[in-house]
Amino acid sequence: MAKKIVVKIGGSILFDSNLDINFPILKKFKDWYVQHKEEYEKIVIVTGGGALSRDLQKRIGNNITKKEYLHNIAMSVTQTNAAIIQGYLEDFDSYIPKRIGDAYEFLTEEKNRTLISGGLKVGWSSDMDAAIFADMLDADTVYKISDIDYVYDSDPKINANAKPFTDLTWTEYSGLFNITDGAVQEANKNIPIDVTCAQFCLKKGISFFICGGEALKDKATVEEIIKSGTLIH
Repeated sequence: MAKKIVVKIGGSILFDSNLDINFPILKKFKDWYVQHKEEYEKIVIVTGGGALSRDLQKRIGNNITKKEYLHNIAMSVTQTNAAIIQGYLEDFDSYIPKRIGDAYEFLTEEKNRTLISGGLKVGWSSDMDAAIFADMLDADTVYKISDIDYVYDSDPKINANAKPFTDLTWTEYSGLFNITDGAVQEANKNIPIDVTCAQFCLKKGISFFICGGEALKDKATVEEIIKSGTLIH
């Protein structure tokens, strides 16, 4: 079977605390991409909004209250981030879709090419887009590289004794974050995998492997970064 991979790059690692582009981390990803691109029939890279999206919402949230508009603004940030990734990778044969239908046509064609995407539907997080693309490709796992190294039972920034998990079922994950059937994602709600995506992955049998955190600084390569993390299945 041809190799396919879906990678979600959290917006939290695209920018540093000053909202400057985090090129040292992006270089590690570019090195991996250049080295391994030819091994895959399809590579899908999905970008989040991260701190830039949340900063915008903080600035405008008191003046724009309708959730649909806030979702649309957050989605536009992820699309800008996708364009940044495409430009930095310098793969001129890669493709950024404008709609879900465009992505489907691209992913079902026979050519070996890379799709780079931000969010494509208002109301979805980019996690959900990544899961949808995995479903289109019949890929069983999404690799999510972000500013957290594991899923914890509480916030490790607040609780020094927070317990990391290396393996969780979607049912266990939903219990940790009080996700109920039919729950709807809120724009910029900051949990490891959004509620809509978690429910979709449970139904479709798609796993997420969450990794990153301090490993982004400590490890030299993407291969090393994805050796440890939390598998949710």
